[in-house]
Amino acid sequence: MPNVVTYSLMVGGLCKVGAMDKAKLVLRHMVGNSVRPDMYTWNSFMGSLRKQGRSKEATQLFDYMAAKGHKPDVVMYSTLLHGYATEGCFTDMINRFNSMEGNGIVANSRVFNILIDAYAKRGMMHEAMLIFTEMREQRVSPDTFTYGIIIAALCRMGRLSDAMEKLNEMVATGLQPDEAVYYSLIQGFCTHDDLVKAKELVSEMMTKGIPCPNIVFFNSVIARLCKEGRVKDAHGIFDLAMNIGERPNVITFNSLIHGYSLVGKMAKAFGVLDDMESVGIEPDVVTYTTLRHGYSRNRR
Repeated sequence: MPNVVTYSLMVGGLCKVGAMDKAKLVLRHMVGNSVRPDMYTWNSFMGSLRKQGRSKEATQLFDYMAAKGHKPDVVMYSTLLHGYATEGCFTDMINRFNSMEGNGIVANSRVFNILIDAYAKRGMMHEAMLIFTEMREQRVSPDTFTYGIIIAALCRMGRLSDAMEKLNEMVATGLQPDEAVYYSLIQGFCTHDDLVKAKELVSEMMTKGIPCPNIVFFNSVIARLCKEGRVKDAHGIFDLAMNIGERPNVITFNSLIHGYSLVGKMAKAFGVLDDMESVGIEPDVVTYTTLRHGYSRNRR
């Protein structure tokens, strides 16, 4: 007769490959044979349901498990909260979070980060900061990931002074910003017309030995600015990338050509083509298609 370890490994293995129906059958067989599932079994199954967007089933399993006398742990709560957060079920998320204390479960930084991230990703910064305040009141220390979530959201919203305030607060608590934090800030300043501050942050990264943004990162910023018709700003980002030793590629040049075509500056667009060829980048079909469309649009 298989024991709890054997069953748990079978359930965990099936869950990892997404075979949830088979995992459910094994779980039922396990219970039918009076083998009590352990936390590894429940967490494996719930985690896989959450990854597949089946939060309702995960909730049913959670409640079934609790009714059978299995006390959920903080990992199981985190799984359920993450599912609610992903699906935008904020009422369920907060109600479940509030039930933790009554069930003797102490929320950790992962739990608080899930809640903060859920609100921050939707621009609900008031709610995110209320959770951040509660986190500190419960003497759970925010980590680099916590600050990274908040700083990234503030940057997306154009609240760069608030983002810098959080950066300074983070450093004051003894935490050092990581690559993700710097990327959020640099992108924020690049897209909100402050190349000077963006350059300062890049220099700071270099001084600290943190890997600087690569050309893929700069391409995303350049493409966004060009689509908005802000080609002068995009060219400033291009120069910044060149100054730190990043080599532009065909995507970089195509974005600039597209930007100049959009604003009707075809001479500039053809100038970028010349620059492209001079540094040994071969134009592709996108390059010529963009130029042709730009030429036709501007009747030149």
